[in-house]
Amino acid sequence: SLLKILLTNHCQYDCLYCVNRASSNVPRARFRIDEVVQLTLDFYRRNCIEGLFLSSGIVKSPDFTMEQVVEVARVLREEHDFRGYIHLKTIPEASEELLALAGLYADRLSINVELPTVEGLQALAPEKDAAGIARSMGRLRGHIDAAREEGARPAPVRVLPGARPRAARPPRFAPAGQ
Repeated sequence: SLLKILLTNHCQYDCLYCVNRASSNVPRARFRIDEVVQLTLDFYRRNCIEGLFLSSGIVKSPDFTMEQVVEVARVLREEHDFRGYIHLKTIPEASEELLALAGLYADRLSINVELPTVEGLQALAPEKDAAGIARSMGRLRGHIDAAREEGARPAPVRVLPGARPRAARPPRFAPAGQ
């Protein structure tokens, strides 16, 4: 059981199939990062959920939105030592650096494949780019594959004074995959 929420239902795109499209007259709402963190922790501590599934409409730019999504996961993991499951929907066209950072905090990363054909995407979501979506998916796959290869290689041994040597682990990257 996951808390499945949108950071915001505001979106700059006007996809004909989406209730949250820019031209829709639905009421808009936007969580602050600390609100999502607190909601997640509250539900998790009461054993109502096992983790978080976080997505978002696109606000300002793909990078701005992805930064906010990643920051939720970072705060949960680093500031609250959250051990639950985190699934992040990545934002198409977000920078490679943000995707790499997202994978360090999330158990699983995914991206929406909006429509099965390029023609369908152009007809219903002309502002979106099929090649951009494919590029983003490829970047995720590349990071996941690189992390698995790194984990398969013998890790260097760290020796601390007075401590037994042990292998250092590479940072995990989206261990549950894409």
